[in-house]
Amino acid sequence: MPIARPVLRRLFAASLAVAALLVVASGPASALEPPRPLPGYRPAFVTETDEHPWTDCLWASAAMLLDKWTNGDVTRTHQQLRALSGDRKGGSTFNDMAVAFRKLGFRTPSNLAGSRLTWHELLKRLANGGGAVVLGDYGDLPRWYGRWDYGFWKSGPVRKHGKVVREPVVGRKDKGKKGQPKMRPDNHAVYVERYDRKHGRVWMMDPLARGDWKGEWISVGSLMRFAWSSGGRVYAVATPTAAPAPFTGVRLGESEVDLSDAALTATWNLQAPRGWRWPGADVHVAISAAAAPLEAAARSALVDPGVATDAAPAAPVAAVRGDQLRVAAALPTAAGAYTAAVSLTDPRFGRPVAASSPVAVFVPGDERATIRLNVLDGVLTAGRDVRINLSVANAGDTSWADTVATDGGASGAATRTARQRETRVTAHWIRLGAAGATSGAVATSAVADADPRDAGVVTLMRAPLDPGALARFRDTLVVPSAPGEWALVVDVEDSVVGSFAALGNAPAVAIFQVVPPRGIESIE
Repeated sequence: MPIARPVLRRLFAASLAVAALLVVASGPASALEPPRPLPGYRPAFVTETDEHPWTDCLWASAAMLLDKWTNGDVTRTHQQLRALSGDRKGGSTFNDMAVAFRKLGFRTPSNLAGSRLTWHELLKRLANGGGAVVLGDYGDLPRWYGRWDYGFWKSGPVRKHGKVVREPVVGRKDKGKKGQPKMRPDNHAVYVERYDRKHGRVWMMDPLARGDWKGEWISVGSLMRFAWSSGGRVYAVATPTAAPAPFTGVRLGESEVDLSDAALTATWNLQAPRGWRWPGADVHVAISAAAAPLEAAARSALVDPGVATDAAPAAPVAAVRGDQLRVAAALPTAAGAYTAAVSLTDPRFGRPVAASSPVAVFVPGDERATIRLNVLDGVLTAGRDVRINLSVANAGDTSWADTVATDGGASGAATRTARQRETRVTAHWIRLGAAGATSGAVATSAVADADPRDAGVVTLMRAPLDPGALARFRDTLVVPSAPGEWALVVDVEDSVVGSFAALGNAPAVAIFQVVPPRGIESIE
């Protein structure tokens, strides 16, 4: 592990011993809680007049109900909802609506009367952020509300001075099914929400309206005259009452990541409104093989993971203790270089709550090196020299000085030759900045004679060490010529196994701010 100084960042080499974990684990969609509207959410208006004939009042109202119910996360057109129900001829009922909603994962009443709410219960639900589809007779609305289709409105009862003088004609086919009123020619469905108790009104969105209309207030008395009811129960289907999102008003600080031999933990400072309780969360663990282990090590050093003693949990866990949110997950155990991160989504909507920065995890195998790097300065001058103190020890059981037998011959003949392992210690300058942006090559071959200002890697020394042996390097390196934030990453490589970091041995990392020489301004 590198020496922990202000100019150095800790990088953890995890030494593990159980089966590998190389997965992206996430909570299934089925784990989400049943959706409920959010306070103040308003659905988009849906008209049934976008195609002829105008027979989709129930489906247009149902489309607004679905939008309200899911806060816009799930939306369908009235045509799509009708198609889901299988009813293609008009005259749809709440029973048909239940079929369509069930295919989308929502449960609505499958009878002709709907939720069977009293007026008091319906208005209370609307007052608490819910919405509803209400069935009724269009001609029973005040004349103003019938302006969208006056001919349809006139098919209702004939009135004089506010009194009904002639009821609409009801044919044999319109007498209504069991449990449903007689189907007058002006039967209709509207969407309502927002009960204003002080003024005795609700917000109505009539699917017969046009364009970008957003609805209008209607008195509760007028809505009651419009709506069908039986035994004091309204023919309506309503959403659940609204509830705040699980993490409404909660603020999280930057994540602090810690690593033990077996676990990754991430901790966030938490500020929550008074009375808020931890609702739980779905934990997602992302662990993958590092495509560029040395760059992963450099960027992990910016996160500066701490050293912990946490045991590996059987499954990823998240909990709130006091004013901290803490997540823990098991690390992989197969040798190799990985990147690991955790994130949380709320169990109600599946929306992101928090995510840790990715960190490098090195799980050593047979080839092990202990690398200690010490640099006194944290700010370097571009193009100048920097003195480093470095020690490298063979911490494994295999000699780095052994000769190895290799197949030879251009024709692939089974000839065997012996050559000595060329084990060396290499230094890599890696430019830090935007994710994925580096300056210079991160290579596994030595470039001993290259100008370090232009090359990404330089060999510091040969290291044909036996197990337990140690070598030191005390000399200078040339600082990169480009100002900015740079990482110096020290690795062990040889001609047999390549980069030790790629095999799971943690390199040493130091982070520097490189500044222009005095009197020269940076052009970057």
